[in-house]
This record gives sequence, C-alpha cells and structure tokens, in this order.
Amino acid sequence: MSISTLERLNPFLPEIIADPYPVYSHYRETDPVHWGIAANRQLSGAWYLFRYQDVMQVLEDRRFGREGHKVRDDVETAPVPKAYKGFSSMVSNWMVFRDPPNHTRLRLLVNQAFSPKTLENIRPAIIDIADSLLDRVWDWVEMDLIDDFAFPLPVMVIAALLGVDPEDRSLFREWALALQHASASRLTPSVEIYEQAEAATQSFIAYFKDAIAKRHTEPRQDLITALAKARYEGDKLNDEEILATCIHLLTAGHETTINLIAKGLLALLRNPEQIELLRSHPEFIPEAVEELIRYDSPVQMLSRWAHKDVEIGGKLIRRGDSVGLMLGSANRDPRRFEHPDLLDFQRQDNKHCGFGGGIHFCLGSALARAEAQISLNILINRIPKLHLIDETVEWADNIVFHGPKHLRIGLKN
Repeated sequence: MSISTLERLNPFLPEIIADPYPVYSHYRETDPVHWGIAANRQLSGAWYLFRYQDVMQVLEDRRFGREGHKVRDDVETAPVPKAYKGFSSMVSNWMVFRDPPNHTRLRLLVNQAFSPKTLENIRPAIIDIADSLLDRVWDWVEMDLIDDFAFPLPVMVIAALLGVDPEDRSLFREWALALQHASASRLTPSVEIYEQAEAATQSFIAYFKDAIAKRHTEPRQDLITALAKARYEGDKLNDEEILATCIHLLTAGHETTINLIAKGLLALLRNPEQIELLRSHPEFIPEAVEELIRYDSPVQMLSRWAHKDVEIGGKLIRRGDSVGLMLGSANRDPRRFEHPDLLDFQRQDNKHCGFGGGIHFCLGSALARAEAQISLNILINRIPKLHLIDETVEWADNIVFHGPKHLRIGLKN
C-alpha cells in the first residue's frame, strides 16, 4: 500500500504496525493533526497527532482526559465491553483510565511501590530473575526472547514487589497473558479471548482477596499489605479499587517492559557495533536504554478524550473527540531530535516522550528502565554469540504496545 494513497489513516492495519515510521514521516510533514479512522467503530473518526510539540501539549493539557463517559454518552467509551462484567469493572478502576480526583488518590498511594529506595532494593532481585531465566536456556541452541525471557521477567519482578509467593508466580504468567490478549489496544478481540480474560480476572480477584485477607492478620513489607491498610486508613480505597490496583500493577507494566527489552535487543542485533560499544563501556547502558526508548518506543500511541474545544496545529479539536498521540512519531520528529532516525547512544538532550507525560506519566518508568538496563547488560555479556536467527519479524497486532509476537535468538554459533 502506497503511503500517498492513505487519505484517512488507519494506524491499526498490520502493514503499518510492521513498519510505522515511513507513515509517521509522511503525516508528520503533510498533515500532522490528521482526522483518521478510529479504533472505536462507533466513532466517525479520531484525531492523530504526529509532531513532538503537539503530542507534548496534549499530554500536559488538563483539557484532555481519559474518561470518555464525561464527554460522550452516545457511544461506548469503556475500555472493555460491559458484557464482560468482571473484566470491564476491573479495568475501569485502573488509574490509567481515570482522571482526577480519583487518579490522584490512587497514584499517591501506589507511588510508594516505585520509590527510589524500593527500586534500589529490587535491583538484586531483577538480576537474579534475569540470570535464572538464562540459566534455563543455557544449553539451548536458540530461544524465543519473548516467551523465554522478556515476558516472564517483568511478571516475576512485579509479583515480587506485590509480595506474591514464588510458588504462585507461574499462575500469574498464565492469567496476565489472557488479559494481554484482550487488551483494549488491540482491534476487536474475539469472544473467546474476552471470555478467557474474564476467567483470568476472576482468578486474579480470588487470589488477591485471599492475599489481602491474610495481610490483615499477617502483615508483610510488601505492596499488598500497604493496599490492605489503605482500606481502613485515610486513603479510603474501596474493595474494587484495591483489587483492580493489584491487577493493574501486575499487568500494566509488563507489556511495556516486554517490548522495551525485545525491541531494544532487536535494535542492538541490527547494529552490532553498538553491542561491542556497550560490552566495552557498560557505563553507557543507562543512556543506551533512553535512546532505545526514543528510537523505537515500546508504546507507540496513547489516547485521550477532548474535554473542551481546543485548537492544535490550526485544527479545531472539539469536545468529545478522540485523540491519538503518536509517541513513536514524536520521538522521531526532526524538529526536536537531530538525525532522529539514527541510533545514537551519545545523543544529548534526549527528552523523549516514550513514557508519556503530564499527570499520567508512566508510574513504573523507573522500574522499566531498571529491568531493561539489567536485562540487556546480562544478555549481551552472558551470551557472546548472541544473534538474530530470522530478520523477518512477526509483529503483534498492536500499535499501542508495539513489539514482536516472537523473536528467535541464536545462543551459539
């Protein structure tokens, strides 16, 4: 499909997901505030913003929000169909889909899980988890980076933060996968996928209800205990909010980290001189991770609802309109980044928007950075013969959480 024939953009098409950057470049230069095809088929369209300045404006502007029901009563704005009552109710209570004051209350409480002290304390656990995952595949000729490493690692890390017992963490992987497949960022999941997500939600709820009840009599130094206390203290979380927050923390961050690790390693393997640079200069790894986030963002798009009429780039966005913020395009905007299509670990002033911005700036960004820094360092140094087996990458059907469905990595010659 020629880009020039794209009169109205549908960013959810598989061919765009597979290689979005030429499309971004086209619209960034010719129609940076574009009225395209919406994911929600009940809408006549949606705005898509491609330039860094416009994307950052909306992220930081309180005239845009996450709660569509406040401005639209003529279409379904919930992230999950209400027919799946448990799943829909749980997702609707996630802070990522809420605006102040509820978002503020939830975020202030959960901030403690991602304090600098907590993250410093969890780094040894991340190293142990990454090493243990590689130990499992040590004698293999190849592995699937997604299934064998990038998916289980963040689930195991956040489970440790919550205080989930090690013997229960394998269950969480299965349930988290079911919720991931039914993500609202994918187009039209099947009835079967929604039913599996509903069943996983009920399993999560049963598990956390039991865990929270136990923490009342046997408190620990973990996040489940902190949330359980909030039920009765000043924060006054209700039962649904506590359960939703536990599940949200487990599931929300793992897709970002999966794609950051997978696409980060993919970029390194396609630029082998950069691997050698990091092997000889491990002190560059934090800057390398920032550049990898900018270069091929793990989250390519965020969405907002306009709560008031706002003019951006000469276009009037009306109250109730849906707005897609193309983070991947903004992070390649030559108006903001010099030589944006170049992977440059020495890049200065790398203020990317890979983790969003404003009040919804990614709560777990520091944790995702730590997981990526540790994982990439361990992968490139423990496996000197690391190589890409197949240059043809099959991409998951998701432009929001953007990444490979599988990634075959050779471990030996």
